[in-house]
Amino acid sequence: MKARLRQPLFWIVVGEVVVMFVLSAVSWRVYEARRTAPVAGLPAMARAPAPSDAVPDAGALVKPPPASQPAAQPPGGFPVTLGQINTGQGSLEHFEEGILAHLTDAMSAYLEAVALPAVKRVESEKTATNAATAQTTAATVKMA
Repeated sequence: MKARLRQPLFWIVVGEVVVMFVLSAVSWRVYEARRTAPVAGLPAMARAPAPSDAVPDAGALVKPPPASQPAAQPPGGFPVTLGQINTGQGSLEHFEEGILAHLTDAMSAYLEAVALPAVKRVESEKTATNAATAQTTAATVKMA
């Protein structure tokens, strides 16, 4: 056991375990503190209706809310409806598809206009451009 206590790797592992426990404790405390705090921008929970509020008049049930009022918050405290999320996700995917199509077109245009002619030009040349790398035709045929 004394030999193990003298090894630096043992103390590094012990230090990492201690740091992980401390980080876990701190993150749990932060999570608990944020979870109980109300979220900014969401209205507070409605109070229980008074007995006089329990029965609305028949006219209020038929009339739609005026267009100037914001839409009512969905039940359960969600700030947005699922339809809004799906619409946003769909527009984001459409935008990503457009970017991908433009990148693909640009890449193929570059390959056809720049890279492919350069490769064809190099392959069509019979002699090397550098005198130090010049080889005879027999050596080139022998290598193939």
